[in-house]
Amino acid sequence: MASFLGTYKHSIDHKGRVSIPSRFRRALSGDAEETFVIVRGLDSCVALFPLDEWRRTEERLRAKDPSDEKFRRYQRTMLLNASYGALDAQGRVAIPPALLSIASLKKDAVVYGVLDHIEIWDPDLFERYLASSGRTFEEMAGELLQ
Repeated sequence: MASFLGTYKHSIDHKGRVSIPSRFRRALSGDAEETFVIVRGLDSCVALFPLDEWRRTEERLRAKDPSDEKFRRYQRTMLLNASYGALDAQGRVAIPPALLSIASLKKDAVVYGVLDHIEIWDPDLFERYLASSGRTFEEMAGELLQ
């Protein structure tokens, strides 16, 4: 089971590839097979799940009621441009063009570890997202960690 922590800035090359930090690559389990499932993330980012973590996510998705219209819409939207991506020899993963567009990713990216997955953000969008809460870190902790 992987555990991704930290924030890194990387460039996106002309082929839509982004480097995965070496610390994150070392955190991959052998079951991940150096492969990610790349999906639309929440809040205008791209989410990369190591293959073994994706299998757990997929189990949770399969357990949901397919007759629930909200769930079907969520699942379809998340998986619409999903793909598999393997690390290349330089430790990069290619992001599908449609997901680059959805996340407004062009030249620079914030690569952010979120425990079981990695998020790729446009740096300006990430800063605006962090500033948009309207609540302090302490207020959120008080609400969520009770």
